[in-house]
Amino acid sequence: MAEHVGLCADAPLGCPCRGDATIHEDRSRALSEARATDEAVECPECGGPATSVSITSWGNCRACRTAHSRSTHPLRW
Repeated sequence: MAEHVGLCADAPLGCPCRGDATIHEDRSRALSEARATDEAVECPECGGPATSVSITSWGNCRACRTAHSRSTHPLRW
């Protein structure tokens, strides 16, 4: 946990705690459990295979996350 209230070391990984230790501990426990399993799970958006860590962290697979990112922030050349 970071020292500053509202900042979390896992914020880039999608941690929604904003400094709340209870939320952070629940999130850390869920990620630890997801890392312990190596089996592929189904993405709730597209139905494709995804890792359990990806689903726990972001809620969808990498392909869905990339598609969403490109739709909200298109590449400009």
